[in-house]
Amino acid sequence: MVGVYRSHFHQFSSNVKLFLVGNAIQGMGLSIYSLLFNLYLKELGFGESVIGNLISTTSLGISLMAIPAALIVEKFHVKHLVTTGLLCSSIFYFMQILNTDQGSLFAFGLLASMFQALFNISVSPFYLRNSTPEVRVHLFTLNSGLNMGAHLIGYLIGGFLPELVDWIHPSLSQIEVYRTSIMIALGIVFSSNLMFLRIQRVPIPKVKKRIFDGLREKDWNILARLIIPKLCFAFGGGLIVPFMNLYLKEKFKLGPEMIGVAYAALQFFIFTGIFMTPTIVKRTSQLRFILVSSMLSIPFMIAMGLTGNVGIVLSCFFMRGMLMNMSSPITSMFEMERVREKECVFASAIILFFYHLVYTTSTRLGGYMIEAYDFGPTFYLAGGFYGLAVILYYKFFKKEEKVLKLPAPAPATEPEPVQKVA
Repeated sequence: MVGVYRSHFHQFSSNVKLFLVGNAIQGMGLSIYSLLFNLYLKELGFGESVIGNLISTTSLGISLMAIPAALIVEKFHVKHLVTTGLLCSSIFYFMQILNTDQGSLFAFGLLASMFQALFNISVSPFYLRNSTPEVRVHLFTLNSGLNMGAHLIGYLIGGFLPELVDWIHPSLSQIEVYRTSIMIALGIVFSSNLMFLRIQRVPIPKVKKRIFDGLREKDWNILARLIIPKLCFAFGGGLIVPFMNLYLKEKFKLGPEMIGVAYAALQFFIFTGIFMTPTIVKRTSQLRFILVSSMLSIPFMIAMGLTGNVGIVLSCFFMRGMLMNMSSPITSMFEMERVREKECVFASAIILFFYHLVYTTSTRLGGYMIEAYDFGPTFYLAGGFYGLAVILYYKFFKKEEKVLKLPAPAPATEPEPVQKVA
């Protein structure tokens, strides 16, 4: 399996290789940030409801910027969008961590995530412009796998970073230790620009059109069928996933270093699952793979809310994460193969917009639920929405289930089918 990925890697252009490395570096920095930020907020004295509101700003910012970013990406080189987005988001994240009042934390977090969206929305068109259908499956799977590997390393570093900072500067308070650790993480994110600056510009076709031209011609039926099940996943995930580090700290009294190890182990499971994905999908269909992997994750989600045994909780944590995330590259391909080539960027943006809008809402609701009723009910409700998403995916696409196999093209009735992913 490793040999297959190595051979495909050599077929990628230098631009793709630079992007893969840069993406992994910034992913490592963001994983450290995400691991420590909740714990930092808790150290500042905020409750779960306020923390839910603050961490939801990331999804809110991405949602607000998704469609404008999709319009921008068609007119500018990806290199400029990525470097500008990372530069500005890094600055605003730094500003956020230097402030402790709720208003500033929210405002700077929102601005940072909006510029981060420039990066997120640029990934799809960049890979579309710089890859061929023959290597695309392995490219997107490798991209996901490298991100998981980068997150694994980031979580390991993030778990022990506060302890290291405290050892170097024992005079710092716990708040200052967390703040310094997060600033180091943001420095890693900023350094990824060294890779993206080396990307060579590729000419972009100049297309003169108004912003709202063609909206009525979009295939809103297929877009709705793609969006609605994903919103159920977003709502379910937003209720509990952002709070898992707090769950491990509050319920089982785990320190940052053990939480970091747990998150790193999770990335190992996801990493393994994603690299197995192409082999598994070749033996079944895309839709069946998405449905089965998602459905199998539900019992593990519910079990985390039923048991007080840390070993069982961590085992369920790993299995749920692997099963839900191993299908993510195939889900992205499934989405992009259902839309016309000229609508790929718009489809990616509109899905991103609604997904993060719902995720924002559910994260805020999850914070209030945890503060009022503890963690248990959020696990059960999340499992219910995962189940609803599986049912809707099957209902909307069951007629196509037999024809959606890799590397088969989309059905003949679909105009201009392409093998492209978000």
